[in-house]
Amino acid sequence: MAHWVDTYPHKVYASVLLLDGKIYNYKIGQNYWEHPGEVKMRITDFHKIDRMTVEHTYFEVNNDQEHRDAFAVLAVNWFKNWEIHEDHVGSGCY
Repeated sequence: MAHWVDTYPHKVYASVLLLDGKIYNYKIGQNYWEHPGEVKMRITDFHKIDRMTVEHTYFEVNNDQEHRDAFAVLAVNWFKNWEIHEDHVGSGCY
């Protein structure tokens, strides 16, 4: 069976976990987040979960170049809809 990356067309999902409307964490891949409870966060921030929301979108890609662009260009541009939270997890997404 072929890996999802090698089967076209396929969807590349971009997800953000927003804390107070700013990016706390993000993800790009074959799946998306549906609820804040399924997202990696610091244990010390778990009490803020009621202030968190999840958003996602997808890009349908038809070849290797479109797949790379979904990660390097399209998702990055979509993330720019929000500021990055000062307490974000990991590296910045743009």
